[in-house]
Amino acid sequence: MASLLEIRNLTKSFGALVAVNDLSFSVAGGEILGIAGPNGSGKSTLFNLISRIPFGANRGEVEFEGRRIDGLPDHRIAQLGIIRTFQREAVFQSMSCVDNILVAIEQTTGARGKEAERLADEACDLVDFPKNFHNLPAATLPVFYQKQLMLTTAVAQNPKLLLLDEPASSLVENEIDWVRQTVSRLNANGITIMLIEHVLPLLMSVSTRLLVMEQGNIIALGDPRKVTRDPAVVEAYLGQPA
Repeated sequence: MASLLEIRNLTKSFGALVAVNDLSFSVAGGEILGIAGPNGSGKSTLFNLISRIPFGANRGEVEFEGRRIDGLPDHRIAQLGIIRTFQREAVFQSMSCVDNILVAIEQTTGARGKEAERLADEACDLVDFPKNFHNLPAATLPVFYQKQLMLTTAVAQNPKLLLLDEPASSLVENEIDWVRQTVSRLNANGITIMLIEHVLPLLMSVSTRLLVMEQGNIIALGDPRKVTRDPAVVEAYLGQPA
């Protein structure tokens, strides 16, 4: 598979704290790259640097489809096809569910009217978001459906690369199974995915490769079964001595 995303020497520091330290790796088109690591290891910061939401890197390069994007504003990166979600449910609480989706579509793709409605319907079908929720205020939805809405909004923007930040957090077993099925379905529909998650069985079941971070560094990258047996990963992520 050809490389879709190239990360070279990506670094972000906040004063003396180095959150992401000289990272270099690539993401192949069509794969699901799982990302694991303890809290504070730099996983979400990595997504921030790729999407430039809310900030970019101090140093390093991000190349997408052969083009440098690390100097572009966040909205241009989204328009090129890199869309992200967040750990917490990031929806416009006072707006209806469908308006959340339509606003995102217009901002990223420029589509309006019937075309935007078509894209919204397709995204709802792909994510399995209930259409009878369309006119409900987003604030009235339980956490699980707010997560569904956030993911539907992301998918409606026609991503080539989807950055998912802990979509299974706060969910129960059957809801985690929905995440598993949905990630696999989105990938089967041609979306390359980077997936941050603490639910290790979920990562193991869907990831093509697994990347593990600790203190801003990559400590392992490769086949998920081999990575989870790496002594450094066992010590850093599973909390057991190597």
